Amino acid sequence: MKSAMAGAVALATLAGRAFATTESPIGKVLTMLSDLQAKIVAEGEVVQKEYAEFAEWCEDRARNLEHEIKTGQAEVESLKAAIDEETSSIASLTTRVEELAGSIATDESELKAAKEVRAKEQKDFAAEEKELMETIEMVNRAIAVLEREMAKGTPAMLQVKNAGNLLQALSAMVEASMLGSSDASKLTALVQSAQRSDDGDAEIDVGAPAAAVYESKSGSIVDTLQDLIEKAEAQLGDARKKETAAAHNFDMLKQSIEDEVKFSNKDMGEAKKGIAASQEKKSVAEGELEVTSKNLATDIETKGTLHHDCMARASDFEMETKSRSEELNALAKAKQVIEEATGGTASFLQVARSQLASGADLANYAAVRLVRDLARKEQSGALAQLASRMAAALHHRGLNADPFAKVKSMITDMLLKLEAEAKADATKKAYCD
Repeated sequence: MKSAMAGAVALATLAGRAFATTESPIGKVLTMLSDLQAKIVAEGEVVQKEYAEFAEWCEDRARNLEHEIKTGQAEVESLKAAIDEETSSIASLTTRVEELAGSIATDESELKAAKEVRAKEQKDFAAEEKELMETIEMVNRAIAVLEREMAKGTPAMLQVKNAGNLLQALSAMVEASMLGSSDASKLTALVQSAQRSDDGDAEIDVGAPAAAVYESKSGSIVDTLQDLIEKAEAQLGDARKKETAAAHNFDMLKQSIEDEVKFSNKDMGEAKKGIAASQEKKSVAEGELEVTSKNLATDIETKGTLHHDCMARASDFEMETKSRSEELNALAKAKQVIEEATGGTASFLQVARSQLASGADLANYAAVRLVRDLARKEQSGALAQLASRMAAALHHRGLNADPFAKVKSMITDMLLKLEAEAKADATKKAYCD
């Protein structure tokens, strides 16, 4: 680019001298002007085609970006809605898990309490059953002893028969070694218990006369003891029925609680799976939202940059078109002047001298074109501004001003600026290396 700029300076310097010292045929000058006109027209057509393609690209790109932005905005809203939905689902399922956990804890606490009650019931029943079975066995032994002694008719049995009350009869049996003292005490307690529970039946008074002692439903002590066995067996049966009912009720309660805990655990497991699934969906949606939001922001920024670039290019194209039109008008005017001048009686030398300014114009136009072409090739805004300033300087120069001085000064200033930038870039590169 620097060599091309130097060429522009050389062109601007030497072209003026060529027109001042060289005596070229008028036809050659006119041909050069026509060629330059043709070149400008051809370049204008190329630039026009390029700009038309660029403008079409701007429209297509803007339309695509608008579609992408609308799509991105819709996706962002959809993802936000999905995140809100999964967040709500997680909260609802979490509440469900907490409720189920509380229900399970309550059920397990109730089951534990029921097991404790059941264990106490079993212990009480076992103790009662053992006691009643021992009582029945003891009474059966006493009856067997009495029946055996009655059959023998022993003196001890006579003492038992002569006893004043049941306590005395039991004491006589103990003294006669027919009954142990422990069994006698238990029998006494059993008879007293039977008296308290036998409401509506004839009571057995342990301190009543002998005739009443042996009179029960059957009228003998054996029958009285047999009644005690029946009552103990009935009590044992009732206890066993109660135990069976209590065991059944406990089993039903236990099964019900365990089923409820089982189903609650199942529901809680499904709720936890639902929470995990919602959390995963939410995480994926959040990741997609982040990417989509970044892409949307990029598209919006790109659209703004695209509008700026396209408008700048349109402005540049308008300026180039205007400048090119002015160049063509200037060249056409130059040709007209030369043609009119050659149609008179002036010599070629006089025409050349009288049109020296037109020759300088031609050189300057060539220099401007070279700088403008370079600016377009390098995509340089600075060079494009330089070309515009050069064209403006030529257009507004004074009648006695040097037609090349200001152009050469502008190009030289640009060369110095480029050299300074290159030196700065080299220093920066060396620092980075």
